Amino acid sequence: METESPLFLLPREVRDRILEFYLAFEHADFQDTLRPQLVYLDDVPYARPLPTLMLTCKSLYRELAPAVHGQAVLRVEVHGWGDRRIGVGVRGNLRFERLDKLWLLIATEHPNWNSWLSFFGEAVKRCKNLKTLAIDWAPRPVDSAGWTGRVNTKKEDEFFDIIASLQELRVIHVYGNITPGWMSRLEGIAARAHVVCHRFRWWREPGLD
Repeated sequence: METESPLFLLPREVRDRILEFYLAFEHADFQDTLRPQLVYLDDVPYARPLPTLMLTCKSLYRELAPAVHGQAVLRVEVHGWGDRRIGVGVRGNLRFERLDKLWLLIATEHPNWNSWLSFFGEAVKRCKNLKTLAIDWAPRPVDSAGWTGRVNTKKEDEFFDIIASLQELRVIHVYGNITPGWMSRLEGIAARAHVVCHRFRWWREPGLD
């Protein structure tokens, strides 16, 4: 019987940790593109294979389904000089409306707002049921002085407005060395959500695990 599998004999908390590790996203899970609206927001849903373990029995399908169908990672990464691409890590069909948790991974040295902010906004419009947003922020802080600082502040305002539009949001996790001003802004716009700050990065590059 399915329930006789050694996996189901483990305590639930131990089994959850094993499955969490099994479902961890890797570089191969992302199809990075310069045209994310076409790839990820088209009428034909973007799809990736389901985890093999999920297809072995009904019990494991039911146990893995909430995490598999309800979570995704939106990643912005540099592939070359000036080549900043967006990739979405997902299992099965990508349906933003059924996501419960979304990671936003900005793995660039500078914010590069124009390369991803518009797409993030469009994706969030479809995330009607999002409860948890996790932001993993690698860019260095930008000085608020001068023209560059004013442009960055304007883009930050747009970014926080997008987050504030998530009506069902309950938890915001922030990873990386963000400024105190960011924490203040997040706590201010997310009065209905709990903000948790982590000084370490969520994403682990290969070889740095």
